[in-house]
Amino acid sequence: MRLLGYFATFILTVGAAVVLSVFSINVLAEQGDGKSSADIDQSSVCVASSDEQALNCPAGEMFMARLALSEADVENPLVRDRRLLNTMALYCDTNYQIHQTQTGVLCVLTHERINVSSDETTAEPAE
Repeated sequence: MRLLGYFATFILTVGAAVVLSVFSINVLAEQGDGKSSADIDQSSVCVASSDEQALNCPAGEMFMARLALSEADVENPLVRDRRLLNTMALYCDTNYQIHQTQTGVLCVLTHERINVSSDETTAEPAE
């Protein structure tokens, strides 16, 4: 009798785990916004070394930001890292993967935050 109880508990536990797994997969699938890296044209990359050049690149396509580093930037990793982070935050679509090295960023370009950044330059810093 005890063996039957263990067997029933095992079956119920496995069944519950399967149901929860299927439910979780369905919830995660519904949360997707339909964007896929397969939708991105990878036949060309827009390369920019300045903000003006980046604004001329088409949104939703591959973008490479090359950082023009001075000798002071190279000597101070905090300045370089801040410039990398600012570039990623301003130009990269965070719904896609972002690749970064010490000298630049490769990502899918978005212009969504361009207007926000110009408005924030006149705003008071948050405390």
